Amino acid sequence: MKDSALNEKITQYAETHRESLVNLRRSLHQIPELTDDLPKTRKMILDYLKKFKDIEIRDWVGNGGITALLRGDLPGKTFGYRADMDALPMEEMNEVPYKSTHPGKMHACGHDAHMTIALGILTLLHAFKSELRGQVKFIFQPAEEAQGGALEMIQDGALKDPEVDEIYGIHVWPSIEKGRFGLKAGELMAGTDIIRIDIQGKGGHPGIPHHAVNPIVVGSKIVSELESITSYAVDSSENAVISICSFHGGKVNNIIPHTVTIYGTVRTFNAETQDIVEREMSRIVHHFGDLYRATCTLDYHKHFPPTINHPEVIAKFKDSLDGQAVPGAVENLSKPSMGAEDFSCFLREKPGAFIFVGTRNEAKGLVHEIHHPQFDIDEDILTDTALAFARFFISSQ
Repeated sequence: MKDSALNEKITQYAETHRESLVNLRRSLHQIPELTDDLPKTRKMILDYLKKFKDIEIRDWVGNGGITALLRGDLPGKTFGYRADMDALPMEEMNEVPYKSTHPGKMHACGHDAHMTIALGILTLLHAFKSELRGQVKFIFQPAEEAQGGALEMIQDGALKDPEVDEIYGIHVWPSIEKGRFGLKAGELMAGTDIIRIDIQGKGGHPGIPHHAVNPIVVGSKIVSELESITSYAVDSSENAVISICSFHGGKVNNIIPHTVTIYGTVRTFNAETQDIVEREMSRIVHHFGDLYRATCTLDYHKHFPPTINHPEVIAKFKDSLDGQAVPGAVENLSKPSMGAEDFSCFLREKPGAFIFVGTRNEAKGLVHEIHHPQFDIDEDILTDTALAFARFFISSQ
């Protein structure tokens, strides 16, 4: 920030909230909830927001989202800032005082941190709203880990009244050291599609397989051949991944089953590659069905689009970090991630940036990747990230 005195005031104020943000994150971590069924999480966020009498809250946006508008005292543009709320259906293996109290559910992707950082930014901006030009709309989104909640919120007007000019979001990222922000213009994360292949064969006795049509054999041939698509059908300069993650068929050793169901995911970065993969996959599935006299169907669901950062917005945020004089704060990413995010839906609507926040701290043993049962974060990032974004929003107009 150019105003060093204001920068120091914001920093000092942020330090007084460091412990409260840690406590908030731990409270959220203990009550992980799934998809858009988030009663405890939503209540905790709404209770926090309602402490600020001048925050304009809109509840039940889309499939259970929340928006909160903070108006600055000075005229200017409207920023959007999104935080996702849902957790993952997995058992936590950390032995910490704030361990999940909901069996089979865990904030293993850091959405507890995302919500806390958003509320931390709001708290700082509210305290210095006399310096804020324009307004910031905070978007708390459900179902990122499942069917997605961004599109429903957009369709229900989350980016309107007032119209959002730029949109921002973050994801905690354990492969980046704590204290660093991973920035990349253009392709950051892949688009993701969901595939389901149903194979109907003909059940029978394993001792007389010629009287049956074994869908497990057909499915195995299909799975093996799908791997060739990225090698022979997709341009070698393009990134594409096909992963088969579930294969269901049969229960015992002496019955050829009648049906098999296969599930998987496809990751790509552009519509042309996506169409090629779908076309080739359909061709392979139906070829092996005809070859082995099975009925094979492909359900190819185009899910989240790729996350494409706007170069000018990334450049603006980088300049802000450089101006904040935090040594080593910027990590320029050279390669995109094959992970996926429905924040991409917001970036199709508005210019913006999705930013990785480093959490790795080997000295504290915080090295596990997201979606790992022992994933955890360095909680210093809560205040540090909130501070970086508060400075950015105040100084960027």
